[in-house]
This record gives sequence, C-alpha cells and structure tokens, in this order.
Amino acid sequence: MGKFKLHDLEHDTVLDLELTDEQFSELKKFLKDLKKLPANIDYRFIVKQYNSICKNLLPIQRLTLDRKRIIARCIKAGFDPIEIFQKTAQSSFLNGKNKENWHANFDWILEPKHALKIVEGNYSPITPAPSAPITGNPFDEYG
Repeated sequence: MGKFKLHDLEHDTVLDLELTDEQFSELKKFLKDLKKLPANIDYRFIVKQYNSICKNLLPIQRLTLDRKRIIARCIKAGFDPIEIFQKTAQSSFLNGKNKENWHANFDWILEPKHALKIVEGNYSPITPAPSAPITGNPFDEYG
C-alpha cells in the first residue's frame, strides 16, 4: 500500500491517492496500455461508419478512451471494422430479432472474440444450398 499524488494537468488539480499494491499494478498497466493507443487510426471515421451502416443499433454518441481501445484492439487482431459493421447490419439476430429481443452494440461487436464470429458468418442469415435438379437417375452427375 502506498500514497500517491495524481496530477490532472488538464484541470490543474492534484489528487492524493492511497492504493493497494494490486490497485497500483492495475494503474500501471492501464497507463502503459494508454501509451500504446495507435495514433494512425481514424477513430471518428470508424464511429461515423458504424452509425451510418448499423442503423438498427443504438448510435454512438461519445468516442471514449475505452472505445478507442476497443477499436485499436480489433484492428490489431486483424479485423476490418467496416466489414464487421456490414455483416452486423445484415444479421437479424444481432439487430434484435431473437428470443430476448437483444441487440448488439458497438462495444460488443468490435471485441475480437465477437468480431471473429461475425466475420465467419455465425450470425449471418442461413441460406439453403442450391440443390441439384432431380432427374430420376442418381448417376447423372457422375457422367
């Protein structure tokens, strides 16, 4: 346990904190992750795309630091957020047509474990495979 001073430069204030070792470790990890936030991502563009593509889901009104982290983690995992939004918009399940009337949201769909399922089509509408015409002879397809 230790006492720390937190300087808020934006508001010109100092906050005295008393943290356990565990809390201090979490704070260090948080600050380290904060520094890793990629600057080459156009976060506002991604939010605008979500709001224009996923019209049946609640729109994003605030681009928070947590949301920037979610976007960065998704991109770092190799996903294209626009592709995820397009597939989400096509999914009746993710848009509330399910037993619980549950709707996905921005934060949920960009989590890499959910993005993978969306991209792989787990929430896509099921379309039956085209069947071969019935000719009466089961060997017609084999020449």
